[in-house]
Amino acid sequence: MENPGSFGAGCRLLLALLVIAFARPCHSSLYHPPPPVMIYHAGAVLDGAVPVSVLYYGAFSPHQKAMVADFLLSLSPRGRQQQHHGFGAPGPAPAPSVARWWETVDRYVRKADRNPPRVLLASQVHDEACSLGKTLFRLQVERLAARLGVAPGGVAVVLTAADVAVEGQCSSACGAHGASAPGGAAHVWVGNAAVQCPGRCAWPFHPAEGAAYGARHAPGRRGRGGETLRAPNGDVGVDGMLVNLAAMLAGAVTNPYGHGFFQGDPGAPVEVAAACPGVYGRGAYPGYPGAVRLDTVTGAGYNVVGRNGRKYLVPALVDPDNYSCIIMS
Repeated sequence: MENPGSFGAGCRLLLALLVIAFARPCHSSLYHPPPPVMIYHAGAVLDGAVPVSVLYYGAFSPHQKAMVADFLLSLSPRGRQQQHHGFGAPGPAPAPSVARWWETVDRYVRKADRNPPRVLLASQVHDEACSLGKTLFRLQVERLAARLGVAPGGVAVVLTAADVAVEGQCSSACGAHGASAPGGAAHVWVGNAAVQCPGRCAWPFHPAEGAAYGARHAPGRRGRGGETLRAPNGDVGVDGMLVNLAAMLAGAVTNPYGHGFFQGDPGAPVEVAAACPGVYGRGAYPGYPGAVRLDTVTGAGYNVVGRNGRKYLVPALVDPDNYSCIIMS
């Protein structure tokens, strides 16, 4: 990060894009790059109870808010659900859970000799009237985060609606995270890109912007920009936001103040959810997100299941032990 008091440039991820100059997909039909090594820089991570408060800035429907809340409540469920098997031939393996995906973040925190993080949804606040206007500078986003009054060790999440423009959105970021001060509350921002740049920040639910990969396309979704998937909750913008929110939360917990887990330049760190860009299923390569599960009714693509049976697509994280890309399958 540039400094603890801003959304650092290193945390500005165009995660939805497949091609990032400093990192390659972990699975390619032609070339397997060396594993991305995540180095621990001896700084703080977020551990133990991690209260998360959310500010919805602009218009969000009840369905959209439920998508977000169910995802956050799925990260650290109070009771682990066990798989029950009946007699007879086994059926298809159940989809991995959101909590299983988050276990990789737990492992990073344990490597720092801290207790694994337990994400708690502390509060949800709504600013539908857009009290600071519909064009925001990053410092204004930080002011919005401060309104949530999150204590040190927690995360303030600001989600901006599709008609709200944030400085750097689309041109350099789909989301960002930072902290007001070392040891203070972390903050995360993610914008709904459904109108402004779905090809940058909502891939693979929308054709990738400017892409010319010559890749395969999902049935019924042919077009430029590689293969696309139907959004698992029927909302390209918010389903895309959740991909980026997942990545930002992983980064906020494992590298909240700029001295945690990352590779590369501290001014532009590659974090645990950014080192396997565009990888959502096995066999991923530029323009193709990989083989993911498809909903039998809607045909939507997903790789994890959360609270209330809600389906999500989450990015591959780097394994903290062998540095491979962990794919939910």
